[in-house]
Amino acid sequence: MKPAKRKVFFRFTRLVLLSLLVGGVAGFQQHAVAASPIELQASQWVKTQIELLGQQQTWSLLQVTPNIKLFNLKGRASTCGTPLQFIAPSLTQSPTRFPLTIQCGTANPTWVIRAQADVEIRLTAVVAAELLPPGTVVTAENSKLAPILLTPAMRMNVIVDPNDVLQMTVKRTIAENQPLSTLVLSTPRLISRNQPVTLVIEQQGLALATSGIALQNGGKGATIRVKNSRSGRVLSGTVIDSQQVMIRAIE
Repeated sequence: MKPAKRKVFFRFTRLVLLSLLVGGVAGFQQHAVAASPIELQASQWVKTQIELLGQQQTWSLLQVTPNIKLFNLKGRASTCGTPLQFIAPSLTQSPTRFPLTIQCGTANPTWVIRAQADVEIRLTAVVAAELLPPGTVVTAENSKLAPILLTPAMRMNVIVDPNDVLQMTVKRTIAENQPLSTLVLSTPRLISRNQPVTLVIEQQGLALATSGIALQNGGKGATIRVKNSRSGRVLSGTVIDSQQVMIRAIE
């Protein structure tokens, strides 16, 4: 190759390499800022709040993956001199999808951003151990604990304590490994009106047993009115089983 052509060739090659290098750096920078600091802070806040909720509800093996969508970001994402404030009134009712307000400042915020949190939640819940046809009574043999995944917009009505589903009745067919929820289960009647029952009365750390009469029907965990057979007083109590009602307040 002649010197003049060689010089042009090397100059062209150098320009191509420089162009590729600059483009690669720009692409990396674009990828690095794809998730804005506001989204990152919002994701961390949402994750922390759901983890706190999980502690209150005794959720086990909890994993939270939030995705934050910002709506009116333009002109409102300037640097905030104070910690961002996050407001999510419906988080506890619908933790897998809820509206989120992000603002700079509290009393007179510099700017306010509307957002939506879509959250995947993994936790351990009670599921069917086998196919459960309608009318099936849930037992320790046909139910079990297993990891489940709740995707955005799914209802958070799963049951995490195996004891809470025992003796409940299936209202519609539940497939194997499908989570058991309050929507597909009904509580059978354990106590009927005018039935003799044992009243377990808790007072100042002591438990006393006496006879009584149920004034209402009730399933396990239901609050019903009963009458103390000895005193004639009407009491409010919680159904324990088919014979006992726990009393904590005297009317």
